[in-house]
Amino acid sequence: MTFWLGYVDPAEQATMLLDRVRVDAYARAIAATVRPGDVVVDLGTGSGVLAMLAARAGARRVYAVERSGAIALARALIAHNQLADVVEPVRADVEAIDALPEAPRVIVAELLGHFAPAEDVHRLYRLARRWARPDAVTIPASYQLVFAAARPAALARELAAVADVAGLDLSPLAERLRHRPSYARLAPAELCGPEVGGVAHDASAPTPTRVTAAVPIATAGPVTAIAVSFVATLAPGVTLTTAVGAAPTHWLQTVLPIEPPLPAAPGDVLEVEVIPRAVVAGGTWAWTVRNRGEVRAMDAVDALVGERDDLLAQLGVRRGGPLPVAPAVARLAVALGAAPPAQLDVEAITDRLCAAWPARYADRADARQQALLILRDLDRVGE
Repeated sequence: MTFWLGYVDPAEQATMLLDRVRVDAYARAIAATVRPGDVVVDLGTGSGVLAMLAARAGARRVYAVERSGAIALARALIAHNQLADVVEPVRADVEAIDALPEAPRVIVAELLGHFAPAEDVHRLYRLARRWARPDAVTIPASYQLVFAAARPAALARELAAVADVAGLDLSPLAERLRHRPSYARLAPAELCGPEVGGVAHDASAPTPTRVTAAVPIATAGPVTAIAVSFVATLAPGVTLTTAVGAAPTHWLQTVLPIEPPLPAAPGDVLEVEVIPRAVVAGGTWAWTVRNRGEVRAMDAVDALVGERDDLLAQLGVRRGGPLPVAPAVARLAVALGAAPPAQLDVEAITDRLCAAWPARYADRADARQQALLILRDLDRVGE
């Protein structure tokens, strides 16, 4: 969903609401999960549809949490459907909630990205579990990433197109584009073999830092990409899939290019490993594909413009060690009456965040990421 200064794009909101596959699957899952008298929380409620479906399913109280101006739309739709006595809109960031008036038994959210965990579902569900009942259930309960070898036609066309842009040869740009994850709606004919699911990830478990799959090949020829979709288990017996050839949704497949193309023959099985460094930033991901002794190691950071170490720092994924103090941070320290340090110890900042707000972070890794993002944002303010 597109937000800017609390603004929600109504066209994008409508696109998701008119995704009948998505809405119908969630409606079935909510009806199968919510019991009469339940307390439910809907994280990132947006229009409030899932919260209202929970009320219709028999919930006694539904807390519809939304951090953006979309809360006004939710209030209007909730009142229009005469559910204001059950659904309580709450304008807040999930991170800022220490407790709700009542502990929910059901946590529902539609926080699945094209690459399933890319909208922070794990972190937000882990935060919500802190103020939910011990026996709370989540919708979705889990998901699997689904992988397939592919030869996307659009990828080949895009790479070829930069050779002539208004009479200019921009071919060097293609070298960067070959490392860039993208999103597309692929056709079954663009796949080089069947789609296979990886391991199931509990939606409120820690965010995966590495995903792997064994991807079979059915047709001869070079593989130019790995296509990734997902199957989410919303409730027992209720699934939602974005697989190639499934009923179309507003979600697309994630396309991870392979350069140079990897030779493959029927019967081969590709070993695929994806490292989603900062899941919410596709520009940080890395992936490796192996077949018959050949290896293709790809890194989305190589698609970006700038020095690699600086890019990783700006994206908030610098691994560790002291960081140089950006001018904006130094100026802020002076304005607050402190002497600017020569360098910043991210681990010490993380410790202080955890000590000051122990209920705000799903785990220490979440607090460390927050520290890096704060420093990045301060640095950007000074630009």
